[in-house]
Amino acid sequence: MSDGAPPPEDRTLFGEGRYPDTGPLAVLARLVFLGALLAIVVTVFLPRSMVPQFVRSHYLEHFAAFYVVTLFAIAAMPRSRLRRIGTRFVIFAVLLESTHLLARAPIWPLIDNWVADMGGLAAAFAPVVVERFRRRFPRPARPSV
Repeated sequence: MSDGAPPPEDRTLFGEGRYPDTGPLAVLARLVFLGALLAIVVTVFLPRSMVPQFVRSHYLEHFAAFYVVTLFAIAAMPRSRLRRIGTRFVIFAVLLESTHLLARAPIWPLIDNWVADMGGLAAAFAPVVVERFRRRFPRPARPSV
């Protein structure tokens, strides 16, 4: 019987209970998300010669940047709908890539960059969406011995 009290908070990382909004991992997730977002914005506006190259492909860098920042966003905003997070990142990517048009950059490389950004976004969302789909199927009851 329930006395109307909320369930106790589970402060373990992988527990089934609620994790507090002010828990150290929740705060860390928000800080890392903001740092990753800021890194992307700063990188867009820095001269190309000042940006360190992490992989040989420019498009893989776009993919990786959006993959990482999207994972951090999902962790930092656990109550936000995935559709809302995804929509905001699509708009964010369009705005960032369109800033290059102000410098009269050709449009096709910008579209390729945006596609790489969206690939990173989709790759970050895929496991979350699949896990939510899997939860919709009940597990068979184990026979008691």
